Amino acid sequence: MTYVVTEACIKCKYTDCVEVCPVDCFYEGPNSLVIDPDECIDCTLCVAECPVNAIYAEDDLPEDQRQFSALNAELCKVWKCIVEKKDPPADADEWKEVKNKLHLLEKEYAPGEEERNYPGGSKDGKDEDGLTGMDKLLMR
Repeated sequence: MTYVVTEACIKCKYTDCVEVCPVDCFYEGPNSLVIDPDECIDCTLCVAECPVNAIYAEDDLPEDQRQFSALNAELCKVWKCIVEKKDPPADADEWKEVKNKLHLLEKEYAPGEEERNYPGGSKDGKDEDGLTGMDKLLMR
């Protein structure tokens, strides 16, 4: 099972969750975050950190949020990996309680921003020593 970022993150993009992730499985788009289902280790640490309750276990997704499982899997392939907490957008608090934001999801970066920032600089997510986030976690 993996965890999924849902609609509540759109236009809020708080990054508290990123800071606690032990395997760097969050990816940042123009106005939202997603989780790479292949990297997520189901640790649940991110769930409690999300100030807008946007993160759910895949099996517990509300019916109206199920499409976000596929969106997370799709968008993590093209968005940039984020490993450090950033300031949220200036108007994030204004979007916290807004519902039905899917139509506001920006999937593409502006020209010049589309290069993916792969962890460790490689497409397979391995660092210079050939280790993935999961490898590093298991070595702790």
